[in-house]
Amino acid sequence: MKIPLSVKNQSVESSGITKDFGEALCEFIWNGFEANATTVIISYIPNVLNGIDTITISDNGDGISFDNLSDTFGAFLASQKNSYSLKAKTKANKGKGRFSFSAFSSIAKWNTVYKDNDEYKTFSITLSDANKEEVEFDEPKVIYDRNITGTEVSFFNISESIYPSDISLEALEYCFLKEFAWFLYLNKHKSIKIILNDQEIDYSKYIDDNFSSTISKRINEFDFKISLIVWNEKIKEKFRSYYFDSNDALKGSDNTSFNNNTVAFNHSVFIQSSFFDKWDKISLFDTSMQIAIYEETDDREIIKSLKKEIQELIAEKIKLFMIGKADEEVHKMMTVRKTFPKFPDDEYGKLRKRDLVRVTKELYGFEPRIFYKLNELQEKSLLAFLNLLLGSEERENLLVVVDELVKLSSSQRKQFADILKKTHLEYIIDTISFVENRYQIIEILKAIIYDLGKYANERDHVQRIIEHNYWLFGEQYNLASADKAMNSALESYNYLLYGAKDATEKLSEETEVERRMDIFLCSSLKDKDSYGVQIEENIVVELKAPNITLSKKVLRQVEDYMDFIRSKPQFNSQYRRWKFIAVAKKVDDDIKNRYETFKDKGRPGLVSLTNNYEIYALTWDDVFEMFDLRHSFMLDKLKYDRDKIAKEINESFSQENRDAVNVLTEKAICEIA
Repeated sequence: MKIPLSVKNQSVESSGITKDFGEALCEFIWNGFEANATTVIISYIPNVLNGIDTITISDNGDGISFDNLSDTFGAFLASQKNSYSLKAKTKANKGKGRFSFSAFSSIAKWNTVYKDNDEYKTFSITLSDANKEEVEFDEPKVIYDRNITGTEVSFFNISESIYPSDISLEALEYCFLKEFAWFLYLNKHKSIKIILNDQEIDYSKYIDDNFSSTISKRINEFDFKISLIVWNEKIKEKFRSYYFDSNDALKGSDNTSFNNNTVAFNHSVFIQSSFFDKWDKISLFDTSMQIAIYEETDDREIIKSLKKEIQELIAEKIKLFMIGKADEEVHKMMTVRKTFPKFPDDEYGKLRKRDLVRVTKELYGFEPRIFYKLNELQEKSLLAFLNLLLGSEERENLLVVVDELVKLSSSQRKQFADILKKTHLEYIIDTISFVENRYQIIEILKAIIYDLGKYANERDHVQRIIEHNYWLFGEQYNLASADKAMNSALESYNYLLYGAKDATEKLSEETEVERRMDIFLCSSLKDKDSYGVQIEENIVVELKAPNITLSKKVLRQVEDYMDFIRSKPQFNSQYRRWKFIAVAKKVDDDIKNRYETFKDKGRPGLVSLTNNYEIYALTWDDVFEMFDLRHSFMLDKLKYDRDKIAKEINESFSQENRDAVNVLTEKAICEIA
């Protein structure tokens, strides 16, 4: 027998029926659940050509009633299913699902068993992709040896593009979890299952345990168990709250109000309470949990409080979720989109960058809409503006700007104000820590040079500290990396400086001590000259032992190094600039006279200038004073207590001996630097 459909083939084909194999299978799985099935089984039979002969989907649902056949299979874009399971879905397929087989097959045949009064009956239904206008079926027959309902639909003439691997767990698990994970969790107390090739789909794989949470709340005399389930990936269903009574019966559902957020916080909420025992599920479904349905004031207040608890739980978890997302987004701003402002590679630049990173992450986690759908130019402009405000006295006005962008609520304004205070405090703490660490280094050096000088030497003590703290000679030098090529070249030719005839000659101890530099540090960095031309700046630092006076004889050693470097073509590009810095506790009159010679250059400590080569002779007091002058603006703001640091350093060693110098050196290198 046949039932004609009221539509043509082309109308079915143009109705939006899926062409995706996995989605088509999902439609038929839904058919089972909508018939109150607790188990849906998907299996297949392969053919000899490594293809598929038949695909079968069976369920233990209510079956298809023959009496309603005209209203179900005979109607298109309409569905008579109105069961408990369908009520949990926000979207129905309106009868289109049964035609989804055309995505992978040309014939679908249903064998169904249903209960008619006290009898169990069976019949079959056939749909052909070639003729969707008609539904074929046979007359129902009574079954005397079976009292279980259910439906089995088999698909024949499977597309040659579908292989056994396409119906494996590996191929379909993600598709099924995306579609059904929320539904399987929703009905876990009913042991609802999807079994694919003898393997059960495990919804727990789709749950993000890092953000999922269950809390208990008591509102008036009722206890509510609220479970927030966060999914690892997107789900097909809207983000909804589901309400159960004390017997696990679903009484209603509604959207969580977070469906329009701009982040992929995929979630569902499940609430159980005896409060819902007295409500009938139809009213709750149809009204989507509107407070107005409750006639009693107490009930309205309970629902209002419950919704507030749900929203606060979701908001709390979204914030944690967004903190992780913020790390990822800020990283993309820096490395992928390159919209993050550039900062100087000195310690101050690092502090400012860290401050902007903190505020940006907090802001993104607090309200991602601010950054949502910005193009790269807009994002770059916004970040530059944030950075400008953070570095000015107008920092607090950032709240006003954000409020104009997204219209914050009063609670959000307070929250963001707290964020600004927090990040500002963190910035101040970082700055104080930065200054404190540096002054500890300086006070240690002062103690070693001025108080413990007779127990210290340059190689074991001063050199080791300076190697970790080039910032003493300028913030930019702290970033300079050791120039291994130059070091190697100088070491290879140092016999020339020692006055030896060749590199293999062994110098006498007296000669080596007399001619060698006490310590030599060599580094290079990129810079620009006064015309903006990129050049390489190299620095060589000569540190003298605390008991050595910087004299003409000592300076001659530095000049020897300079002359040697000038003689080597590999070091003489016009795009290189060289600075040689000699440091001692004090300088003699000859050095002071050289200061006067170069006084007009405006470079304190300069004693020699030849083309791109400069030599500076500095006392340790010069070095320390330069640091003070560079940091004076910060010290004035922080009101920093240097005397306290000096006192703490002096109290850290009990006696003036070599051990005290060693202790201070290790402290400077290991604990501070």
